[in-house]
Amino acid sequence: EFKRYAEQVVSNAKALAGNLMDNGTKLVTNGTDNHMMLADLSGISPGIGIFAQEALDKAGITINKNTVPNDPSSPFYPSGIRIGTPAITTRGMKEPEMADIAALIRLVLDQVSKYKLPSGKEARSTYIKAFQEEISKNDIVSEVRAKVAALAEKFPLYADLIS
Repeated sequence: EFKRYAEQVVSNAKALAGNLMDNGTKLVTNGTDNHMMLADLSGISPGIGIFAQEALDKAGITINKNTVPNDPSSPFYPSGIRIGTPAITTRGMKEPEMADIAALIRLVLDQVSKYKLPSGKEARSTYIKAFQEEISKNDIVSEVRAKVAALAEKFPLYADLIS
């Protein structure tokens, strides 16, 4: 059973990676061979990983900011995000849902593309706080959150224990 689960995790990761690339998201290795992928967002804006992580979190999608090769920004404000598939696979999602998830991620990334990380420490802190306030009121991010909730509802945690 675990072997099938592990294979599905990788299949989902490959499907999600393909869909993200089809949606215009640059991946560091042009795909994945394992359970996660690293999106390089430095072409959108150096240091945008923190904005992507915050916005996706507000949308109900958990990822991590992450440095990318030759990152033009500091490790504290990286230009990439790391995305994995074990949690969604545990819920029972498969390849068809990866297209939906990739589209939702892209919608949120498009919302953060206008934000540029200031270079000064004080300006950066103020800017990030203002961003957090703005993104929590963003209509698209709210719509994505509702879609994420609806998708998660179709795939409850431990469904076999509930029924």
